[in-house]
Amino acid sequence: MAQENEERKLKRRYANAKDVLPPELLRAVQEQFTGLLWVPGDTCFYRERRRLVLALKNQGISTREIARLSGITPRRVRQIVAENRTASSPTHQDVRR
Repeated sequence: MAQENEERKLKRRYANAKDVLPPELLRAVQEQFTGLLWVPGDTCFYRERRRLVLALKNQGISTREIARLSGITPRRVRQIVAENRTASSPTHQDVRR
């Protein structure tokens, strides 16, 4: 049960800053900015998830199953695969050289 609660907290997309930041940090943020503030996650996490998606796709796993296993949408799986295809394909070059 405790593990399920922890997993839910990690998957939460939005949180009230008042609930997650120490009061002095909250005040410092409020002095600089009010409104919606996006805080980027750990880039290492996203890099590893991208590797997982591509590895599973290379194994022939379905997009829907990859999405379920990695905790993202099927649309995001397709985006990652397409980005990888674009990044790995050669750019236009003059063939006469």
